[in-house]
Amino acid sequence: MVARPRLSVAQADGFTVITAEAKQVQLLEQPSRPTAVWQFSGEQPVLRARQGEEARFRFINKLGVELWLHWFGVRGPDAVMTINVPADGAAPVDCVFTPPDAGTFWLGPLSNASQLRDMGLSAMLVVEGQGDDSYFEQPMILDDWMLGEDGVIEAGFGDLKVAIAEGRLGNWFTLNGRHRPEIVLPADKLVRLRFLNAANVRTMRVLFKGPQPWLAALDGQPVAAIQLADGALALAPGQRADLLLDAYAEELVLGLDLFEDTAELAHITRQGSAGVALVSPGFSLPPNPLSRELDLASALIIPVVLQGGAKGGMAKAKLNGVEMDLRGLLEQGKAWAINGVVGPSQASLGEFKSGSTVVFAISNETAFAQPLHIQGHVWQLVEDAEAKLITPQPWRDTAVVSAKGRQKLAFVADNPGIWMLQSLVAERCDSGLLSGFKVG
Repeated sequence: MVARPRLSVAQADGFTVITAEAKQVQLLEQPSRPTAVWQFSGEQPVLRARQGEEARFRFINKLGVELWLHWFGVRGPDAVMTINVPADGAAPVDCVFTPPDAGTFWLGPLSNASQLRDMGLSAMLVVEGQGDDSYFEQPMILDDWMLGEDGVIEAGFGDLKVAIAEGRLGNWFTLNGRHRPEIVLPADKLVRLRFLNAANVRTMRVLFKGPQPWLAALDGQPVAAIQLADGALALAPGQRADLLLDAYAEELVLGLDLFEDTAELAHITRQGSAGVALVSPGFSLPPNPLSRELDLASALIIPVVLQGGAKGGMAKAKLNGVEMDLRGLLEQGKAWAINGVVGPSQASLGEFKSGSTVVFAISNETAFAQPLHIQGHVWQLVEDAEAKLITPQPWRDTAVVSAKGRQKLAFVADNPGIWMLQSLVAERCDSGLLSGFKVG
């Protein structure tokens, strides 16, 4: 069995305490001064649970802002997948749920995401399942930071000029909170690299120089293992991928493709003698208990029109039930809309009978690619921009719709409650690119 680090030790009553607090971390290379960040407790923000077993988390907020946190990708009950934690150490908030799926998920802010995520407030959630003890596990949390030369995170959160454009792009890159870390892994074991892109807006294109890993899961859901022959892995904000490394003794260098340049992310060395454990083509991790039978013939087709941002085709939209022109919306800090509605509305996308098949027919009228996340469910791409039927795709909880592009994404509405369809670009979510639907 492989020892797995935990964010904090569970208390006697079985609760793991998670404290949101201000910290000083060494993001820039020494002797530069540390950077003031906001983080959950623990040097490595990794939470753990087990598939099919009750998970107990206790939240304490020592920050000066109210927190609305969400378990991204977890198909748990809606009452506890989003948690409100009052500011400044008020009474702790307990969260108890039983995760149905094994895989890699994450915890992050649902509101004020531009500031909270850019300050570092997110955590990976690893839900362990059958056979996970046979791998040596290594979390790989990618992030970028907007830092000045003095190491201070630059202000300007919520800047509408940023929100209507690409978003808040950082200029300093870290893996697990460190710049270009040296990672040592055993050479005689299969290694499972759990990747999470925690950045506000940047799609992380990771390059692998050396032995190529095998892709084994996307957004927490297993896929038939394929080797990354082109040496690249692209993850939009909030997306996750699990990669398997064969047992070997060679070094592996990770880089970040910046198109005009490449930045080194990390250097991996293997310790000890090489083993014989290898991944076979087509290997798959144990499946999760998903509702996989899509009834497309009788599916509900829901148009989802994305508008807003620079050159995004939005002249007016409704905010809190009141129709406003673009100027009025911008004065309210809003710049994006779904189906002509800005921000969350309890069931503006519809109310769906439990067990029904729903297709979100997404039309992206904006000038930017849009990473969209569906809460409480997983979906499958069934039709592309040219209205061509797609052969079975992986089940995921995030899809990237290209600028001016179209996709049809189908899911079984099998998790009762009120859920959101939302942008995973922090600034766009804050300024209106999210909408609600109800399953019941």
